Amino acid sequence: MRSLLLAVLAAYLIAAIHSILAFVNKRRSLQRVAEWSMAVGFVLHTAVLIDDWAVDGHYPLFGLRETLSFLSWALVGSYALVLYHYRAQAVGALAMPVICILTSAALLISPDPSASAAAFSTTWLFPIHTTLLVFAYAAFFIVFMASVMYLIQERELKVKTFSGFFHRLPALRTMNEISTHAAAVGLTLLTLGLVAGVFWSWSLHGKMWRNDPKEIFAVLTWLLYFVLAMFRSTANWRGRRAAWLGVLGFVLVLCTFLIAPLLGSYHVFGLALK
Repeated sequence: MRSLLLAVLAAYLIAAIHSILAFVNKRRSLQRVAEWSMAVGFVLHTAVLIDDWAVDGHYPLFGLRETLSFLSWALVGSYALVLYHYRAQAVGALAMPVICILTSAALLISPDPSASAAAFSTTWLFPIHTTLLVFAYAAFFIVFMASVMYLIQERELKVKTFSGFFHRLPALRTMNEISTHAAAVGLTLLTLGLVAGVFWSWSLHGKMWRNDPKEIFAVLTWLLYFVLAMFRSTANWRGRRAAWLGVLGFVLVLCTFLIAPLLGSYHVFGLALK
């Protein structure tokens, strides 16, 4: 299915290029091409994941390659929902290049032969646990992008210096709503994913908590987004401070993916090694 994943990447690249051009030129025809290309890529990507599941005989979220592919697919779905509800095309100019990078990385990384062996030693809770977490992190990426755009626009309003970038961004209220709703969805998915992970760990290892760096970062991420959700429910925190919390939360998400394995985590992306 490598050739089909190449087709997925091609569709995403077309969507990324046209999303950026639509953002710069504000032409609806370019945005339509971006949306159709993204839709084609998403359908093909879904077929790739289903085929991987059927051919490999395990859920397609084991090992680095599969995790990156699944994450890019989840990001496309998350962006599509934002586009449908808010028509915030500017998000695509930032999201689609990241999706292309993740898909390219998934193409370049060779399959991990140890993933298949590990897959059969897990329970049915593992797919639930990992799927919920991946979609939670995709939602937090949306929070991050909306927060960054909010901070850029808010700063230009404050100094009264309006660049061309400013006039292409969604309104501050729209970005606030995107951040609020995405944070709430992400927090809900993360909560359910952590609960599923606790029971998965207990069924597999006889322990609900192993003091693993990735578990610690995940709990810290949950605490931060819980605080963010609580503060966003009050009018006083719907603004700059909440946007900075959204940025900080995504830093913790990156730590969960990138730093935790370096600290000796037994979680390596989708693969549990112990």
